Amino acid sequence: MDHKDKVFREERLQLILEKLIHEKKVVVSDLVKYFNVSPSLIRMDLAELEKRDLILRTHGGAILPENPSEDLIVEKKFLELREETNAEAKAKIGLATINLINDGDAVIIDGGSTAYAVAKNLKSKRGLTIITTSIHLLPILLDIPDAKIYLTGGLIHREMEDLIGDISFDSIGRFAPDIAIMGIDGVSISKGFTTTEPTIAPLKRKMIAVSKKSVVVSDSTKFGKVCLLHIADINEVDAIVTDKNCSGEFVNEIEKSGTTVILA
Repeated sequence: MDHKDKVFREERLQLILEKLIHEKKVVVSDLVKYFNVSPSLIRMDLAELEKRDLILRTHGGAILPENPSEDLIVEKKFLELREETNAEAKAKIGLATINLINDGDAVIIDGGSTAYAVAKNLKSKRGLTIITTSIHLLPILLDIPDAKIYLTGGLIHREMEDLIGDISFDSIGRFAPDIAIMGIDGVSISKGFTTTEPTIAPLKRKMIAVSKKSVVVSDSTKFGKVCLLHIADINEVDAIVTDKNCSGEFVNEIEKSGTTVILA
C-alpha cells in the first residue's frame, strides 16, 4: 500500500466516523454501497477503527462507545476561524514557547493558529534557521531580518494553507532541527496526540522523528479530545505548552510520563 492509498483509506475512515456520529450507528451493507467497495474492505476498516478504540463493532456494523471518557473529533474549523478562538490563551502560549528556543537554533514549525502565535514571537531570537510547512506563517517569518527560512514545498492544502504530500514529507527528512514546534487537534493521556487531517499527520510524525527536541503547543480546549489519526504518545514529545486552564490532574498525568508541561 503506497502513501496515496494510505491517505485515501484514512479519509474513508474519517467519513465512516462522521456518519457514525451523525447517525449513531452504521451498517456494513450501507457502507459498501456508499463507498462502492467490498464488504471485506469495510469490515477491515471497522476493525481498524475498533483497534484505535474509536468504535464498538456490532453484528453487521458498528456503534460509538457508550459514555466515552473523551470527546471524539472528526473535523476542525477553517484556519481563519480557529485564530479567533481562544486568542488570548494562544498569545500567551506563543510567548512562553519562545523561552524553549535559543539564538542560533534550527526550528521546524508547522501551521495552525497556535503555531502562528509562536511564529509572531520568533523575531526576539537571533540567527535562527526556520523550516516550515506553512505558507500561512511565511509573511511573519519574512519579517525576521536575520533568519534563514526554508519552505518544505509540496502541494498546497488550501483550507489549512499548509504544504502537504510526498514532496513536503521528503523535504522534512533532509533537515535535523534542534526543535520542532507543532500544533495538535487532540491531547489524550491514553491515546496521545491526534489530528483530524490525513494529509498532515505523516508530516507531524516526521517532524518529531528528525528533531532533537519536540514541543506541542495547544490551548487547553484540546485536552481530553481524540481524533482519528495518531501522531505520537504523550512520552514521545519533550514538552507541551498550554494555558493555565488545563486541569491539574491532566498536568500531573502527563508529567508522570516524563513530558514537561508549561502553563502559560
